[in-house]
Amino acid sequence: MIIGYMRNLKKPDSLARTTSLIAKSYGIELLYMNPGDVDVKKKKVHGRVLVNNKWVDKETDIPPFIDVVPYCFKKETKEVMDFLRETTLLSEDRINVITKEYLQEVLSKDETFSHLMIPTHPMQAFEDLHHYLNTYQKVVLKPESGLRGKNIYFIERLEADVFQIGFNTKKWKVPLNELKSFFDDRLKGKNYFLQKYVVSRTPQGDPFDCRVHVEKNGSGRWAIAKIYVRIGIGQSVISNVNQGGGVSDTREFLKANYGDKWQEIYQYLKKLGKMIPEKMEELRGKDIMTLGMDIGIDQSGEQFYLFEVNDSPISKALKSDVAYFRGNYYLYVLKEKLNIHMKNPMEEKENLSERTFQLQKEVREKDKIIAGMEKQMVQKEKEIASKEKRLNNMLNSTSWKMTGILRKAKKMFVKK
Repeated sequence: MIIGYMRNLKKPDSLARTTSLIAKSYGIELLYMNPGDVDVKKKKVHGRVLVNNKWVDKETDIPPFIDVVPYCFKKETKEVMDFLRETTLLSEDRINVITKEYLQEVLSKDETFSHLMIPTHPMQAFEDLHHYLNTYQKVVLKPESGLRGKNIYFIERLEADVFQIGFNTKKWKVPLNELKSFFDDRLKGKNYFLQKYVVSRTPQGDPFDCRVHVEKNGSGRWAIAKIYVRIGIGQSVISNVNQGGGVSDTREFLKANYGDKWQEIYQYLKKLGKMIPEKMEELRGKDIMTLGMDIGIDQSGEQFYLFEVNDSPISKALKSDVAYFRGNYYLYVLKEKLNIHMKNPMEEKENLSERTFQLQKEVREKDKIIAGMEKQMVQKEKEIASKEKRLNNMLNSTSWKMTGILRKAKKMFVKK
C-alpha cells in the first residue's frame, strides 16, 4: 500500500528516508512527492520511492492518504492542493486554521488554560504598540503567519521616550520618533500582534522555552515524542534554535535550574502535552497529526506560559522518534479511517515465527539424518582401518616371512 509524503524540498531528507524504512516494516510504501509532482488532469503522481536504499522514480495513482506540511499550501500550489483536498485524505488541509489571536482569545476564557495565557493584542496602528509599551514596559512582536520563530521583535521602554529594539542577537536604542519610523518601515500593514514580554530565562540571561513535541500514535491517540529545552544563546528575543540557539535535555536542565521542583515541572509539561492538542482538535473540528508547544517557565517554577502552538514543528532533534510514530499512525489511518485491509504486523511476526520454527525443525531432522550417515561412515572407516592394521601386522610377522618360500613353491607347482 502506497501513501504520500509531501514536502517542498526537491530531494528527500533524512527524516523521509527513516520514515520510509519504518513504514516498509508495516507493509507501507512511502511516495515522496512535491506539489508539482501531481498531475491534476491525469490524476497521477510522479514521485520517488526508496528501493534498496536509493530513491527511484515512480508514477502512481493519487495515494489514499498524504502526509503533508503547511508549507505546501501556497498561492502557486492552490489548484493542486484544492484538488487533493477533494480527492484524498490529507494529514493537514489548512481548513479552519486557528490564528494565534483567536487561540489567545479562546484559551483566555477557558479556566483550564487561562493561567497559561500571555496578554496579546493585534497591532493595527502605532498607537497599539505605544499603549502596550506604556502598560507592560516590554513587549514581543510576532507575525500572525510566522513559522519557526522568524521575524520576531522585542521592544523595551527604557525611559519616557527612549526604547530598545531587539532582533535575533542585535539590540539598538531609538527615540520615540525613530520608533514610529521603524513601525512604518518594518511593521505597518504586516499583520503583527503584540504580546507582553514574560521572563523565561536562564541564570545567564538567555531566553529559553520547553518544546513539547507530540505525535499521533498507532492507536490514533496523542503521545509525547519528546520534550526538550531550547536555549537562545546570545539572543535578545526568543529561544530560536534556527537563529543559533542550543538544545538541552529537559530533565538535566530542570534539575540544574529548579532543584527539587524539577519532577513536578516535568510532569506538568507532560500533562500539557495531552491537554493542549486535544483542545486544538476540538477548536479545529478535525484530527491533527503533529503539534509543537512552546512553554515558558518563570524563575520560581510556579508560573507557566504558552508562547505558541506550532502545527509544523521542526523534527531534527527527534528524527527517529517522529519516524516511529508516523509509521504507526499511517497504519492506523489506513485501517481505521480508510477501512483498507492491512495485515497486522504482529500476525505477520507470528506467521514468520511459525515458518521459521518449521524450517528449523526440518533442518534439525535433516541434520539428524546426516549425522547418522556420518556416524556410519566413521564406523566403516574404523572397520577398514582395523582390517588394514591386522593385514599389516600379519605381513610383517616372522611366520609370514618364513613361509614365503613355501608360497612361491606352491605357485610354481600350480602353474605347472
